[in-house]
Amino acid sequence: MKNNSIEKYDSPGRRAAAYWFTDGLPEILFGFFFLIPGMLVLVIEEFHIQIQKQNGWIGWIGIFVGLLGWSIWLIHRPILNFLKARITYPRTGYVHSPIDFPVRSRDNPDLKILTPGTSRPADDNVSSFASCTIPWMCSGVLFMGFLYTMNWGLPLVMSVIAVGIYFLNRRGVRPYSWLAVLPIAVAGFIASALDLKPNLRIYVPMLICGIWLLVIGTRTLVGYLRANPKLDPGQEGRL
Repeated sequence: MKNNSIEKYDSPGRRAAAYWFTDGLPEILFGFFFLIPGMLVLVIEEFHIQIQKQNGWIGWIGIFVGLLGWSIWLIHRPILNFLKARITYPRTGYVHSPIDFPVRSRDNPDLKILTPGTSRPADDNVSSFASCTIPWMCSGVLFMGFLYTMNWGLPLVMSVIAVGIYFLNRRGVRPYSWLAVLPIAVAGFIASALDLKPNLRIYVPMLICGIWLLVIGTRTLVGYLRANPKLDPGQEGRL
């Protein structure tokens, strides 16, 4: 497989980290991370389902589904490894997954001699997607908690999220162009023009971010599958 988005990096660690995103699966998975609880909350609010009164069992089911959606962040790595073992690795080979929360001594060779328990060679197989980008997108709900009564709140919040995604990742292994993040800001302006209840506006950023991640990830996955048909078992190897 020849992929310019990977081969532009001189470091093997950076190439391995970039390879993690060539199939779009991380974005698809975190798209559901935002969509499941976001849609659930909107349905409950829209239909006035009272969690602790007349429809308690529906409320508990809703709470369970919501927690299930948010638990994706905690177990995203095993889920991605499971999916990649069946979709990605048989096509283009296996590499070690990137580190989400790098330890300082792993990145600084000068500290490795003085720090016990760091015998692994320092590398830069590191990704900030799950540790920085996703929490930044989650902050949209926090922002809207303060601005939900204002008509310009949604455009402002979604524009800030879009700019943050662009700058957080422009030097990373999964950069997004300004054209790629522009729909996030545009969706904020469109949503602000809809006749939404003020208490529902808080959760709109979750839906916008989830849909955006799903679209980006699905487009990447379709392109990846077209460019890399599944190999015969005897041809599988390492990147």
